[in-house]
Order: sequence, then C-alpha cells, then structure tokens
Amino acid sequence: MVPMQNLLDFTQRDAGTMYPAPSGSALFDSSWRRTCSTVPCSVADVDAFIQAHYLHKRPAIVLLCLMMLHGGRPVGCVIYSAPPREADVRYGGKTWELARLYLLDEVPKNAETWLIGQSVRWIKQNRPEVCNLVSYADPSAGHKGTIYRAANWREDGRTDDERKTPRCDYYDARTGQKYGRRGNMPADAIVERRPRVSKYRFALAIRRPNTEREVRT
Repeated sequence: MVPMQNLLDFTQRDAGTMYPAPSGSALFDSSWRRTCSTVPCSVADVDAFIQAHYLHKRPAIVLLCLMMLHGGRPVGCVIYSAPPREADVRYGGKTWELARLYLLDEVPKNAETWLIGQSVRWIKQNRPEVCNLVSYADPSAGHKGTIYRAANWREDGRTDDERKTPRCDYYDARTGQKYGRRGNMPADAIVERRPRVSKYRFALAIRRPNTEREVRT
C-alpha cells in the first residue's frame, strides 16, 4: 500500500502539479517504466483524480482501485467496478468493468496502455474468480477506444446494438442539469429528453471459468 503520509499530502491542488518527466522522454519508454509502479489503494485516496476525470464522479460499486506512482508520487489511477448485471452472462464468467482511467497531462499518452496492462496483471494474480474484463469508450467525449486496441482488448460492438430503441438522458432546461432517469428530476423541472450516445464496447478474456458454479456467481 502507499505510505499514508504520501496519500495525505496529495490534494486536489496536486492533481494539476507538473511532475518532471525523465530527461528527453516524450514517450512512455523504459526510462518512465523504471520509475513507475502501481499499488492498491482506496477510492478515497484518488478522489482528486476522479474529480479531474471527465465524468467527475466515482463508479457506483468500486471493486479495485490502483494508483499509479512516478518516483513514488501519485500521477494517475485505474478503477474497476461492477458492470451491468448481464455482463457475466454475456461473457460466460465473472466480469469486472474498467470504469475509470486517469493520468496527469505530463505523463506520456501511451502510458494508458501500460497502466491497463499492469491492472490486468494484478487481477490475474490476485483475483482468480475474475474471468473477463469489459470497458466502454464514449464518443461524445472524443474517445474511440484506441488505448484498448493497443492493449489487445477485443472490440465488441456498441452499447445499444441489441436495443430496439436508444436510451435517453433527461435534462432540466432551466439549469442544464443531466439526469439518468425522469423520476430523479425535480417536480418543477422543464424536461428535455435527449438520446444517449451509444458507446464502443471492448472486452478482454483473462481466464476460463473453472466451474459452472463460477459462471452463476
């Protein structure tokens, strides 16, 4: 685990701090890899990164949080959460969702693939019940899944491919506030219903389930 003082010293202000890159390194090369590591942590330890992420919130059910360290200092994180309930059936075994991935801007962009690889290795070594991983790339945020392709994840269609009608989000026209469900909106809201952008889905099989029971649990 990360020394507690290191975590206490890391604040929202630090999420914008420029940590010096290895001299002359514009890519996440061997000089970066030698000085980087990942460690398990609590989701509270990386709240500054989560707030800087484009979604600005934690996943609902966090299963694993790994912090990326550069020279012993936090520079990013990857978070796995519980996926939609049908994921275990779709992929034939216990499935986790890669729900958040964030790195500070000064870390080379191709570091995302390294961090994904480190997280997959950790899950293989420490959570033998997990058979599959899934993640989504949101085109409305400019994401196309490049980092998953680079990490050898398999493209698996889009989120609304099997739906007869697209899902929608609801907005209060007065405030611009977004709501996932109509029932969560204030009674006096001026409702705008907008189709939700279908996301790209990526999957990675990391092992076969050992028993039929493992598929059901």
